[in-house]
Parts: sequence; C-alpha cells; structure tokens
Amino acid sequence: MDIVVSLIRKCKNDDKYAYNDLLGRYEGQLYRICYSYTRNREASLDIMQEVYIKIYRSIQTFDESRPFYPWVKRITVNTCLNYIRDQKKHNQLSLDDDTHESGALKETIADRTDIEEITCANDFQKIIDNSLLHIPENYRMVLTLRYVEEMSYEQIATALNQSLGTVKSNISRGRKLLKQKLTEQNILEV
Repeated sequence: MDIVVSLIRKCKNDDKYAYNDLLGRYEGQLYRICYSYTRNREASLDIMQEVYIKIYRSIQTFDESRPFYPWVKRITVNTCLNYIRDQKKHNQLSLDDDTHESGALKETIADRTDIEEITCANDFQKIIDNSLLHIPENYRMVLTLRYVEEMSYEQIATALNQSLGTVKSNISRGRKLLKQKLTEQNILEV
C-alpha cells in the first residue's frame, strides 16, 4: 500500500500525527502556489493555514483511489482565488509589498556569485511579478500554474475545471499581455 494512502486512512481515523505527516509532504509545493498568488510571505502562510483547515474538514470525503496531490492543489488554488477576490473587495492588496525572507541578504553576501548579476535578476523578477499583477486574474493564474508550478495544460484544465482549449487560449493571451506590459516598461523590444 502506498504511504500516502496509508496516511490518508489514518487521517480518516482522526490520527493527528498522520495528518501532520501527510501535509508535511506537500508543504513546500503548497507554499509556492500561495506565494505565487500573493507575493507576500505572511499572506501565503495565512492561506496555507486555511487550506490545512479545509483539508482537515474534508479528508473524510477524499476518494483514496484518486491521486491526492491534484485534490490538495485544487483546494489551494481555490483558496488563493478566494483570498485575491476578498482582497479586491476590500482594496487591501498592496502592489508595493516587497517582503523578503529574513536570511536572503546574508545568503547573498556569503555567496561567491556576482552580486550585480543577482541584483539584476532580482530586479527583473520584481518587474515580471509587478507586470503579472497588472494582467487579468484568469491569465495570471494559468501563467503561474504553467510556468511557476510547471503543470501541463491537461493538469491546469483539471485543476481549474476548464476545457483544454480554454487553458491554451488563456495561456497564449496571458503571454501576449505580459509581453505587452514588459514592452511598455522597455524591458522587451518589439
């Protein structure tokens, strides 16, 4: 028997340690998904807590014959979308938020890599992140799933409950919009 299925069965029997073990296996992936939507460490951790609660409350209904990670990923993506929707309602989404991990500067200084190269890469990533925030949510979502999470078109279609054609179309349109934003900022030349 697969270890994940074993842990799921233990979770269904209210084994708290199994629940921690099960979610610990996916913590990194879930954080990356949340962070790709929020670009904020604290908000990502808050969303992850909400995801964990949703998983805990609905684990009894999980079909053990199906893969677990896509189910968890769908819950995470939907929770992120709800968070973004709520932030838009309350106008609390900060485009200037530029929180960094506390140890990042120390690691950069200790690293022998060219600091100018790292700074340019970080600046470019900030420009891309900011440009992504300025394109419609449905395009930003599919681009994130495709290029950050490295999901296939089929996996994205399943996760978002959309047709394959819609996913391909949204990725194509999203890339064009992102390219347009980067061209407007003189990052790309036409």
